Amino acid sequence: MPPITKIWHCRLKEGQSAESPSFIQLLSEILEHCSSYTNPDPSSPQMHIMYQDVNDPAQLLMITGYPSQELNTEADIGYAKKYLHRLFEYVKHIWLKQLDCDIASLSLTESVTVTYGLNPEKWKSDAGAGGWDVWPQTEQAKKNFNGARTLGEPVQSEDPIWVQVTRTTENKNDSKYSAEEGNFRLRKVLGR
Repeated sequence: MPPITKIWHCRLKEGQSAESPSFIQLLSEILEHCSSYTNPDPSSPQMHIMYQDVNDPAQLLMITGYPSQELNTEADIGYAKKYLHRLFEYVKHIWLKQLDCDIASLSLTESVTVTYGLNPEKWKSDAGAGGWDVWPQTEQAKKNFNGARTLGEPVQSEDPIWVQVTRTTENKNDSKYSAEEGNFRLRKVLGR
């Protein structure tokens, strides 16, 4: 199977902060767990990064990459068992997207912009990389073993959604987005 990249959108619960020592410690443990499956050498490129929206600091996006769906499923079982209940003390699930692309193809710098939607021709950039959301078609989503589809995720569109990651520039994209489209300007919180 090809490499995959997952983008998880969650929101900090009322009164929680992405800078709190207990949240950073938990996030560090989670990213260390994930990297033990993909990039155990700390000097290797980061494949698991939590970002925060600069325009709405309560919104977080975790971008993670795995060499295969099978390895991701294996890592997720341990993650769900050991960390998910603790993580949900801090955040609320919004949505999850999965792309059939290698995380190395994305420009995961300190500041990135993630854009998603049904009509990428109006905002898709040659400067970025991404792919179509395939999460609804995966066995993991169908089995729902960690509850990711039942925690407040909006009803998925039947139409495919394109997700793109670009390096953030000073030029803001002020396009108007429909209910199934969006744009996040992000700064890195922590990566491994």
